[in-house]
Amino acid sequence: MTDLKKLTLYNHHKKNGAKFTPFAGWNMPVSYRSSIDEHLSVRENVGLFDVSHMGEIEVSGPQSLDFLNFALTNDLNKCSVGQAQYSLLCNEQGGTLDDLLVYRLKNDHFLLCVNASNVEDDYNTLLERSLGFNCSVHNLTSSFGQLALQGPSSEKVLSQIIDQDLSKLTKMSFLEGHWMGQKTILSRSGYTGEDGFEIYCSPTELKTWADAMEQFHVPWVGLAARDSLRLEAGFPLHGHELSPEISPVKAGLSWTVGWKKQNFYGYTALSVERDNGAAQRVIHYLVDDRRIPRHGCVIKCPNGKEVGSVLSGGYSPLLKKPMGTALIDSTASTNLSLKGWRAMLRENEIQLDLGLPVLGRIKAAGKK
Repeated sequence: MTDLKKLTLYNHHKKNGAKFTPFAGWNMPVSYRSSIDEHLSVRENVGLFDVSHMGEIEVSGPQSLDFLNFALTNDLNKCSVGQAQYSLLCNEQGGTLDDLLVYRLKNDHFLLCVNASNVEDDYNTLLERSLGFNCSVHNLTSSFGQLALQGPSSEKVLSQIIDQDLSKLTKMSFLEGHWMGQKTILSRSGYTGEDGFEIYCSPTELKTWADAMEQFHVPWVGLAARDSLRLEAGFPLHGHELSPEISPVKAGLSWTVGWKKQNFYGYTALSVERDNGAAQRVIHYLVDDRRIPRHGCVIKCPNGKEVGSVLSGGYSPLLKKPMGTALIDSTASTNLSLKGWRAMLRENEIQLDLGLPVLGRIKAAGKK
C-alpha cells in the first residue's frame, strides 16, 4: 500500500467521503456513496471522475503522422486537427498492448492518452518504433491532470462553468484554451456511453476545476461505477476485453484498424484473422440470476464442453441484472442459443443471455 501513487486531489477526495482501492499502481477512489447511485447519476444527470492516473505521451515532428500510422492500428489520415481518434497499439502477432486516444493538436503534433498501467511500456514501445522517423516522443504524464465530466447534463454544466457554448463541439472533437489560467484541452469524449467531456489540465489547476464543478453540485463518481458504466456501454478494459492474447478482430474492434494502410504493426496477423476468422471472439451477456460471474469463470455448452471464460463481470443498475463479457470459441458461437449456454460459478449453473452490450439493448428498444 505504501508504494501506491496518490492523486493530486487525494485529500480532497478523502474529505468528500471517498473510499479507496489500489488500481494500476494508484490509490484510487472506488466510491463516495452507493456505486449504484453514482452509476445512475451519470446515466440520468451528471457525474465527475478524477482520472488523473491516465498517461499522456506527446509525439511531434515532420514525420509524426507517418510514425503513428506505422505504430498504431487506426488511420490518422482520417483524423483532422481538433479531432480525437480511438486506436490500438498492437504487437506483431496482432495482440493488443494497449488501447488509447490520439488527439491531433496540429498536422505534425499529437497527444496520446494511454492506460495508467501501461504508460512506461507504451512509451518504450513507441520510442523503439520511432527509430528511423523524424519525430520525437515524450512522456508528459506528470504534466497533466485529467477530469471526466459525464452524463446528459454535462454540456449544460461545462458551458456554464467556462461561459462558452459547447453545443457545436461534436463527439470526439476538442478545444484548447486557458479557461482557468493555464492551457487546457476540453475533449467531447468519455468512457461511460453517455455524452461527456474529458478535461486535460495542469495538475495545479485540478482543484480549481473541481471547485467549479462542485459549485454546480456535480457529484463525484468512483471506479466501481466507472466499470459498470463502461460494461453497460460495451467498452473494453485493457487486461480484460483487450490483451496481448486478444486482438482487435477477436474483440470486435476491426473498425479501429486502418486496413488500407497495410504497413503497420500487426497488419499481417490481423489480416489473416480478418480473412480466415479469429479462433475466438468477445461476447456480451446478461445473467438471468442474482449471482455475478467473475473474471475467469468457465463457460460450458450444454454437452459439457468448455468453450470459453468470463472476462468481466458486474451488475447493470439499468436492467437490475448481472452482466459481463466473455471470450468464447468462434466455432461454438456461430449459432448462439440464448437458452443453451451456462456459466459455471461455484458449481452452480447460471444461464447467459448473449448479445449486445446492455446500453445498446436499451437504446435499441427506445428506452434510453
